[in-house]
Formats: sequence, structure tokens, C-alpha cells
Amino acid sequence: MSTRQEKTEPDLDTEREVDVGHYLDALVARWWLPLVGIVVGVAIGYLLAVGGNQVFKAEATVYVGTPFSPGGGTPLQGLATNPNTVARIARGQETIQKVASESGMSVRELRAGVSTRAIKSGLAKTAPNQLYVVSVQGSHKDEVNRATAAIAERIVEGVGGYARLKRKTFREELASDNRQLAAIDQHMDEVQAEMGRASGTERLTLATLLLTAEQRRGTLEQDLLQARQLLALAEQVELPSILDRGVATKTTARSTRNSTAVAGLIGLILGLLAALFWEPIAARTGRR
Repeated sequence: MSTRQEKTEPDLDTEREVDVGHYLDALVARWWLPLVGIVVGVAIGYLLAVGGNQVFKAEATVYVGTPFSPGGGTPLQGLATNPNTVARIARGQETIQKVASESGMSVRELRAGVSTRAIKSGLAKTAPNQLYVVSVQGSHKDEVNRATAAIAERIVEGVGGYARLKRKTFREELASDNRQLAAIDQHMDEVQAEMGRASGTERLTLATLLLTAEQRRGTLEQDLLQARQLLALAEQVELPSILDRGVATKTTARSTRNSTAVAGLIGLILGLLAALFWEPIAARTGRR
């Protein structure tokens, strides 16, 4: 009678549990290695950031304005309210080439050094941003200053067409109202001078003319007041402007925060690997 030996398959789940437990024990036993890795990594990252190439950076603050309807009662949607407008103008090819020519920076350096960000207003998330920061980084202070100011001016020029037209319209309206008021005042003076020499019937006619002129004058004064208010709204709220042109200051080419974070993460990973493979390496070198 022949006997067959039964083959038993290894319990993979048990081996996996043993391996995981072994790794956890290694991490617990040498917990200080990941900690040392983080500390050393952060220190190296900070030193690399501080010791990196020095560059100049300037930041200009731009107010894009809030457009309203012609009567001033309803906010409108347009270039100034689109959150992508500022970045598209600042980093557009036409802007880069023109500003590079004006500032002296190379197209490549300028394209790499331009960035924009919105300043949160604290209002509802649906409310459009009104303030933006335009940053330019480069190797020469004067060039960076000129480039930052030029880009900010192009943004104001690009989003302010509607507000500038409104300002022009209201200024023309004010000038027209003032001319008409001056003409009415002159006419009323002439009528009043005639009344002293007029007869009874003529006085009645001249008085009617004065009453009509006075009514017209009141209407013009109301229109003048409204135009002044709308002009103030266009100039102080709707019209974009540069609040701060910025002055270039020395900085590092690398971000200190990013460098320390990345280096710290790398140090942590290396520390974990060192803790896990400490025993196998020590066994091979005879130092376990």
C-alpha cells in the first residue's frame, strides 16, 4: 500500500501579519531615526533656501474696480469681475513682450518671474475680488520695478474701459449742464432788466419767461447733482487704479517654506527607511 504525503500550502496571511509586526517593532524601537531625519532635513532645506541666489522681488497692488449700470443701481458682470482676467493680462504674450522691451528684462526671465494672486475681501464667496497683487521677480532691481509698474498699468488699462467711458460721459454732462445754467442766468438777468422799462402787459409776459427759466434752472440743478454723484461713483468705485506700485527688495530664489517642507519630508522618509532596514544592514556588517 502506497502512501502519499499531503502537501501543505504556506499561510500567506500569517506571514504577512508577522512581517507587518516586525516592521512596526522596528519603527517603535528606533523612533528617533525619523525624528532626526525631519530635523536634519528641515535644517538643510532652510540653509539651502537662505544660501540660494539672491534676486529682487516687487509687488504692486491693483484695484480692478466694481462696474455698475449707467444709473448706478446694479452691479454688472464684465472684465473686472472675471477672476481670470488679471492673470491673463499679466501673463499674456503681448504683455510679456512689451513689458520686457520697456523694462529691460528678458522675455524668458519675465515670464518665469510674473505671478498674480487675489486678496480675499472677506465677503461672500460669490462676490468678485477687487484687489490683486502682481509680483515680479528678477535679477536687477530697477528692471523689476519698471516691469511691475508696467504690468500693473496694463491691467488697469485692460479692465477700466467701461469706467473711463462713464467718467468721460458724466464730465461732458456736467459741462453741458453748467453751460445751460450760465445761459439761463444770463437770460434771467436780461429779462429782469427789461421789466424795469416794460409796460403792464409786457411785465406779465416777462414774468412768465422768468418763471419758465426758473423751472428749467431747477431741473438742470437736479440733473447736475445726480451727474456729480454718478461721476463720483465712477471715479472712486468703478474706475480701476494702482494702489501700490511696489518697491523691489532682495529675496531668495527658493521659497524658504517650500524648501524646508520638502527637505523635512525627504528626511522623514529616509529616517523611516533607516529604522526599517537597520537590523538587516547591521547583520550584514556584523554590528547587530
